[in-house]
Amino acid sequence: MPRPRSTRRTLGGVAATALVATALVAIPTAAQAHGGLTNPPTRTWVCYQDGLAGGQAAGEAGNMRPTNAACKNAFADNSYGFYNWFGDLLGTINGRHETIADGKLCGPDSKFAAFNTPSSAWPTTKVTPGQTMTFEYAAVARHPGYFTTWITKDGWNQNEAIGWDDLEAAPFDRVLNPPLREGGVAGPEYWWNVKLPSNKSGKHVLFNIWERTDSPESFYNCVDVDFGGGGGVTPTPTPSVTPTVTPTPTQTPTPTPSVTPTQTPTPTPTPTPTPTSTPTPTPTVPDDSVCEVEIDTSSSWPGGFQGNVTVFNATMEPVNGWEVSWKFANGEQVQQSWSSVTTQSGSTVTAKNAAWNPTIAHHNAVTFGFIGAGTPAPVTAATLNGNPCIVR
Repeated sequence: MPRPRSTRRTLGGVAATALVATALVAIPTAAQAHGGLTNPPTRTWVCYQDGLAGGQAAGEAGNMRPTNAACKNAFADNSYGFYNWFGDLLGTINGRHETIADGKLCGPDSKFAAFNTPSSAWPTTKVTPGQTMTFEYAAVARHPGYFTTWITKDGWNQNEAIGWDDLEAAPFDRVLNPPLREGGVAGPEYWWNVKLPSNKSGKHVLFNIWERTDSPESFYNCVDVDFGGGGGVTPTPTPSVTPTVTPTPTQTPTPTPSVTPTQTPTPTPTPTPTPTSTPTPTPTVPDDSVCEVEIDTSSSWPGGFQGNVTVFNATMEPVNGWEVSWKFANGEQVQQSWSSVTTQSGSTVTAKNAAWNPTIAHHNAVTFGFIGAGTPAPVTAATLNGNPCIVR
């Protein structure tokens, strides 16, 4: 559940390089992430459309020339959020959404930071209190999961970036594995009928999370709406498709991400751990990263600690045979490991897949662990098969 603004843990980030709004930028050849609301439209989708329209009007079809003031600002900050409008995600969040800092809900990844900026210029969808409308969510890649939507409170401060305490305590809509259909504005789409709150007026923001149940990945959408009326959307008949998977919703975030392999070696640390606070690494965010790595100290004791590592594949292709490398900064030493073959040379640790877990499917993760000697310090850089990763 969201907590008051004053009690939340802030996650660091590295700002992306600014680009000139009118520059011609080539569209990346491979999408690294996938999914977003097109009705009602998320900020990234409407800005993508605004940029395409501006390019078309300028005789530069296929190029981005946004004309909306908020979209121009977002494009100048980082064009990534336009060509990858469906990629506003965190790969290793594993349901721990409360770790997203206030003011970063609309763009928790630094490449989407500008979509957090408060502005009266964001394109807004007209709706009516209590209206039933069909939510349409582009399925650029298809995955099972929950779609959950909150709305801002009455009197929320529109001059500040949205924080958890700006949202109503409970979501007004939540659906598991809605039906999929072809022919949406961006291709295949998930769809379901939603009744909007009946007690709202004026401008609000809908905050939506698509939380995958087959991966630690989640997607984030902020939708600007105006309850001044004029929505007039005719709902599609209620879906008759019954999801085949119905896991029980979990409101309490999972403290440690995990991926269940076909067999799970059990670690046997000799010391008796005494829980302590987990150090928070400062993220290192390479441009267009192909991976994310989270190194978590789950417990520690005098002279030792247990580490858990989650490696997320952020590409559209599987990784067949993985090798993760990082450097310790405080003289730590790996004593034993599980779910990987781990070696250490000086401060550099190299962990390779075990025989039974060589593949990381696209937009999925693998987890392994180790027992270390020494006092753990935050890890700030890591690689997957030689490629720099985001470190969280």
